Amino acid sequence: MKKTAAQLDREVTEILARPRKARSRTLDLDLAVRAEEGKRFETGVPVTFRSLRNTEKSPYVGATFGQDIEPAGRYLLHVENPGTVARGWETGVVSLRSPLVIPLSGDLDAIYGPQGWKARLAKATGKKGCALSADLIRRGYDGIVTVDDSGYTREIVLLKP
Repeated sequence: MKKTAAQLDREVTEILARPRKARSRTLDLDLAVRAEEGKRFETGVPVTFRSLRNTEKSPYVGATFGQDIEPAGRYLLHVENPGTVARGWETGVVSLRSPLVIPLSGDLDAIYGPQGWKARLAKATGKKGCALSADLIRRGYDGIVTVDDSGYTREIVLLKP
């Protein structure tokens, strides 16, 4: 049965009335929730945390670590108490309004393989690199937080540094 224009308008209005968190979960990905060092990381839920970041550019090694498909952005770690910071590293405070929180991989030996988070994101969106980041931003995300099976955050990507 075909829908009338009024029915379609109502459906669109209902979708747009949903909270952003509900609208943006259209990716075919497992999502995760983690509490770490007093911070809760959950998809679509704002979080502010202290970070640690290597300011030196990593060498490009292509597919070895998924660099050929990884989203563009600023990569960092969640560290609430970094202590003395080594040369070439910086600390800061990061606020994410709507992070995408996903498991690193079901297998720690396959973090960068076809089951790794970068490959799953590329497959779910059909995009890689800057195009992948732009797609995630359009979906309402401003960062990616990966978590491992032991409950810790791992790589975090700020899509809008």
